[in-house]
Amino acid sequence: MATNIYIIWQGVLEGSPAAWQELVGLYSGLVNTIAIRVGLDVADAEDCAQQTWLTLYRKRSSIRDPKALPAWLIRTTHRRAVRMFERLRRGASAGRSFEQAKKTVTLPVDVIEQLETQAIIEIGMRQLDPRCRKLLRALYLSPEERSYREIAGILKIRPNSLGPLRSRCMIKLRKIIENLGFESD
Repeated sequence: MATNIYIIWQGVLEGSPAAWQELVGLYSGLVNTIAIRVGLDVADAEDCAQQTWLTLYRKRSSIRDPKALPAWLIRTTHRRAVRMFERLRRGASAGRSFEQAKKTVTLPVDVIEQLETQAIIEIGMRQLDPRCRKLLRALYLSPEERSYREIAGILKIRPNSLGPLRSRCMIKLRKIIENLGFESD
């Protein structure tokens, strides 16, 4: 069943630990990806993520519309990760040259938007039923290209059923994404 971000956010505002845990579960991939893309190693990225979550918790009452959460998380994580990376670089513990640091610290806006889109799709995909998830991964996210016949064989359905099933799964994914507060294009 799809998660509704408005329900989760209401629970967060009411102090529900379960709602907070669900929120973190939904967006942790997004937060960690941003920190790692800036150039932090996994341990530093986790520290950055923890700081981001703590900031969100402290400022939760200032966020009126949960649709703004992904953008807020991306901006906040990116700023924190850049500051952390610069501090590590200055302390010579990052092990990177200045030229490497300049290349990795600032992410272009289009890269940040692409990361947000990827995270949104991944969040939605995790909420699909296993059959739809398997189908959409095989069609659109598999590193190897497969024919409809091969995909139908994997799913144990007739090849001519694949098109209608794909359409239903895409509708489900779009609805999940909209219920999470994202706009689908």
